[in-house]
Amino acid sequence: MDRYTELALESAEGAGSGVTLCEKRMGRHIKRICFVAEQPFGRELREKGRYFTLLTEKHPLENEGVLRAFSTGIARTLPEMVEGSKKRILAVGLGNPSAVVDALGAETVKCLCAGKRSVSYLATLTPSVFGVTGLETAAVIKGVAREYKPDIILCVDTLATRRAERLFRAVQIGQTIVPGGGVGNQRDALTEQQLGAPLLTVGVPLLAHAERLTSLPSGLVVTPKEIDLVVPAFAKAIAAGVESGLCE
Repeated sequence: MDRYTELALESAEGAGSGVTLCEKRMGRHIKRICFVAEQPFGRELREKGRYFTLLTEKHPLENEGVLRAFSTGIARTLPEMVEGSKKRILAVGLGNPSAVVDALGAETVKCLCAGKRSVSYLATLTPSVFGVTGLETAAVIKGVAREYKPDIILCVDTLATRRAERLFRAVQIGQTIVPGGGVGNQRDALTEQQLGAPLLTVGVPLLAHAERLTSLPSGLVVTPKEIDLVVPAFAKAIAAGVESGLCE
């Protein structure tokens, strides 16, 4: 099993002792599950840190209230994870902008309004992927952060899930992420220690490995049939939550 192919929640659910999940409702449409891992956890030895997962059982494209609820949940959760100044924000869209299922990060930063706010300043970055640029994503972000000196780095990316019912029905908010992990091509992990600034991450599971769901050969992945609609819808919802929760 690839090390970073699943939601952190799924690693925590199978971790046994050492990880305590706390759940509460956030309105009619979603619930929020949170946990703090003080050490690597799960069979994949996922990175320690603080994680929140917003979950719904409804179809986001069939009920506009679900996307609004996700946006509100993001806006309420991000500030809970931020300590100190948030005047200089760097929003990074991870993934390959040319592949629809992997373009969530790029589409999200497109929806953000870069530039000066009343208090904060937002800069955006779309580093693409190693296979396109020949550059490690972590190195690109670190180089930009060295010059820009952000108070917060926010990374948005596509995730994978082992449970098909969670495809585009969850939003994960955390403090670490592995570019390419969802498709078994993980690069260097992105962490606060590596990048030199506090890191927030937002991800949506948009693919699942077929062998986890059926008897299909390994290496195949499945995505929602509505992926062309799901990506822009979630990009707008995430961007709205970021604007409301982080930008002043």
